[in-house]
Amino acid sequence: MKKNQFLIYPFLFFLGIVVVLAGSKMFFKETALLLKPTTSPEEIASHYAPTPTNIPTATPTPKPLTFAEMNALYGPCVRLPVLMYHHIQSLDAAKEKNQTKLTVTPEYLRSHLEYLKLKGYHTIYMSDLVNFFDQGTPIPPKSVLLTFDDGYDDFATNALPILRELGFRATVFTPTGLMDNPGYLSWATIADIASSGDIMFSNHTWSHRNMGFDKDAITREITTADTQLTERSLNSPKVFAYPYGLESTLAKNVMESLAYKLAFGTKSGGAQCKKQRFDLQRIHVGNATLASYGF
Repeated sequence: MKKNQFLIYPFLFFLGIVVVLAGSKMFFKETALLLKPTTSPEEIASHYAPTPTNIPTATPTPKPLTFAEMNALYGPCVRLPVLMYHHIQSLDAAKEKNQTKLTVTPEYLRSHLEYLKLKGYHTIYMSDLVNFFDQGTPIPPKSVLLTFDDGYDDFATNALPILRELGFRATVFTPTGLMDNPGYLSWATIADIASSGDIMFSNHTWSHRNMGFDKDAITREITTADTQLTERSLNSPKVFAYPYGLESTLAKNVMESLAYKLAFGTKSGGAQCKKQRFDLQRIHVGNATLASYGF
């Protein structure tokens, strides 16, 4: 009997370890996922919002400033909606690749552009917004900017034909180190698209890393992408978009040193102001009518 008791203790100890590990399985899985570098389209799509390291105390949402208030504080300002897209593909393809969060179907993109055309909207160049800030050059009413983040290959196959058919320009924010990889545009395709002058390719860092890191990492991300774009005669004027919408003073300082003119985040709104030229607003549209976004 005593011999059996001695045998059962190691068994119970082993069983306890198994139970603890089983209960911790999700923790280890999530921890490994957070530590894994974000490089594939699927990972960028599924982890678009950065994971906070601490949760702030809940506070009431401040009332949005009116256009007049923004103009007084940060002006001169202009009413200029900037639409933000990522993947343009079917929902079946998006589900298969875990990209539904950042997907707009080609049918909805077409409906958006047709609606803009019907309402008299037209796209302008990034240089037009720069000229408004620097020289006071007026921007015509019903102007709009179209932006596509991350340089996915479905921009060339699904978005570009619709844009050109309906006569709209666009800017592709490009994490340069990810190009020529599966799921992304190739540099050869980018050169071909950019040659027409209707599509601009701009800085979205080198590896799609957020701007919440140290100065050396931020500088390396922005300057490497800046060099790669400049070598290919792209990104003129110099424009940037923050990966995941995470802005930082360090990033703004680096951009100023490199003579950047504009930087876009993900804060929703349609007013662009000179004193916020590195905090510009965009409207993240999805599979819904543009009328539902106030157009």
